[in-house]
Amino acid sequence: MKHVFLLSAILFLVVMTSGSAYAGSPTDGYIPTWKVGDRWVLEATYRDLKSEGEVWLPPIQWVFKVRAMKTVDNQKCYVVHIFPNKGDMKNQAILWLSVDDLKPMRVIDIFPTNEGMKHAERDLDPSGEVPLLAEDTLIPYDLPVFPLNRANTAAQGADGFSAYRGQATEKKFAKIRNIGGLSFKRTVAQKNKAPEKQYADTFAAYRSSGAAYQVEIDEPRSSTDIVQLWQKGSPWALSSENRDRKVRLVPSSAPESGSANENGGEF
Repeated sequence: MKHVFLLSAILFLVVMTSGSAYAGSPTDGYIPTWKVGDRWVLEATYRDLKSEGEVWLPPIQWVFKVRAMKTVDNQKCYVVHIFPNKGDMKNQAILWLSVDDLKPMRVIDIFPTNEGMKHAERDLDPSGEVPLLAEDTLIPYDLPVFPLNRANTAAQGADGFSAYRGQATEKKFAKIRNIGGLSFKRTVAQKNKAPEKQYADTFAAYRSSGAAYQVEIDEPRSSTDIVQLWQKGSPWALSSENRDRKVRLVPSSAPESGSANENGGEF
């Protein structure tokens, strides 16, 4: 029962600050917008690290739900609760993401241990700008730095994918991690580019006709190399992939497998 009380206490702080949907400020680039009550499902498949070769474990579905709005460091934030769509999984997370640009302002990971459920807050620099990487967790909440934009977006075809002549743009970010009282600096690179033709089938699986984006995030020191596909009209990346994890957004019309985790469902 301890994990129930832990999650209830955290969610109580969330709902006490709930409010109405907030549209955010206009911008030249693409930033997903949500409202309280929005939810979507990501299906993640993980490489079996105990086996040799291309061996992948059965997929896990993760439910993302916008629980509330909250102000953190004078920034209006979405409060996004993430929980597994099956009863035997316990890992969860709560993200506070700025409404203006989805910058992570606060991230709490909730996970089981031999001593019961624990939670840990991610070490973030709210004043900085850096992609959010889902490190040391199964939950695929990787996010690029927004807004996403490229040159010559008017050259994109009506299907949101073809005839795209935009030039790739790359930006590097300084990531600071505090470990044992010491600060370590790493460089994270993010490249926004026209979607490659090999991903045409991915976009075809969704009915959105909005502008399409391919985002590549690279952190050499940690061997992190993520490719994400985003499209206007979808709440999250259509797909996200690295060497150990493949993630896809479940279309809203598709049935969800299993039943919602009671500890992460409605309250």
